[in-house]
Amino acid sequence: MLRLAKYLKPYLLLVLIAVALLFVQANADLALPDYMSNIVNYGIQQGGVQNAVPVAVRQSEKNRLVLFMSAENKTTVLGNLRCMD
Repeated sequence: MLRLAKYLKPYLLLVLIAVALLFVQANADLALPDYMSNIVNYGIQQGGVQNAVPVAVRQSEKNRLVLFMSAENKTTVLGNLRCMD
């Protein structure tokens, strides 16, 4: 074991970073089901989300949104969205 430690000594920081990132990944993976249950319980079942389509967006987001739309779709979107600037 001491022989192995001698060879790993130059890479100690990288090994510690890898272990820390594995810990973060495990926590994130285990938190996903909890997030999903909160979305279902509060957002869908209890009526927390009234409408999935936003009423107002930033002007910069609106410009990105209509960038690749046809002229007909642009008029529909621009007529129904307000800007929040």
